[in-house]
Amino acid sequence: MALVASACGGGSGLAATPGATEAYVCNFAFTALPGTTVTPVDLVSHTAGQRLRIGSLPSAAAATPDGRRLVVTAQGDDVAVVLDTATDTSVARIGTGVEPDAVAVTPDGSTALVANLGSGTVTPIDLRTLRAGRAIAAGQQPDAVAVTPDGTTAVVADLAGNAVTLIDLRTMTTGARIPVGDEPDAVAVTPDGVTALVADLGDGTVTPVDLASGRAGRPLPVGPGPRAVVVSDAGGSPTAWVAVGTSLVPVPVGDVAAGRAGPPVAVGHVAEDLALTDHGRQAWVAGLDGTLTPVDLTSGRAGHALHVGGRPSAVAVAVSPS
Repeated sequence: MALVASACGGGSGLAATPGATEAYVCNFAFTALPGTTVTPVDLVSHTAGQRLRIGSLPSAAAATPDGRRLVVTAQGDDVAVVLDTATDTSVARIGTGVEPDAVAVTPDGSTALVANLGSGTVTPIDLRTLRAGRAIAAGQQPDAVAVTPDGTTAVVADLAGNAVTLIDLRTMTTGARIPVGDEPDAVAVTPDGVTALVADLGDGTVTPVDLASGRAGRPLPVGPGPRAVVVSDAGGSPTAWVAVGTSLVPVPVGDVAAGRAGPPVAVGHVAEDLALTDHGRQAWVAGLDGTLTPVDLTSGRAGHALHVGGRPSAVAVAVSPS
């Protein structure tokens, strides 16, 4: 199987994946009783496969654009694990900063960017040499990261600092720091690369950030405790889908500034993360109760949930290689 898109813990931005046939779910579990595995799920038969051992507290994952490799952060081990998706085997365990909590891969597939919650840094990993580069300062508690479509900028959410930090990926240096809402916990970038959408866990809002001007717009209320945000291009009009409690809240990107969110779509389980398939018309939602639930975003109906493991933190969508 080969991955073409992913979203894990911290709400990495995710493009819709039309031909998805497989998903991977990070089984984070609990700090006192940490999970160690990722569960593969066949999205056609809706069945979970044998769990893959990764390391302590697998919190996030991101795939290279060609789908050949998946990068999973093992928060409890302070490493990033690189998997060969054809064989589901580890090819490298690479040291990061303290408590790696989120990861994104650049559009050219050359670099993984790991946000280290415990050390206030982002670790770049060269996916060709499988070596970590110099850590980059990124606030107090970086816990989510997204990359612009042109690959020039990383947007890093700082949970404790109530801000996002921009990183220039051409020079691997820290750029502007932009105040947002309380406890930013997830971030996504619109397909045109113009706007970052930040889910503010503490405020129950989504804050738009103009990446050209470096200014945040007015926060949009979406409900208590938003945990993840992804952007769909379904219908040609980008919509952000925000995981809020047991629902997904749609926010048309054009309506963010106007302060308008759509009616919530019920999931039936407390949503921790989500990934989109079928050109953004279907979501696969990782629930805190150990479930993965398909949700038809067109009809607003949730399908049958399947059990995948203890307290999932993230889900990554995959396709079979051509």
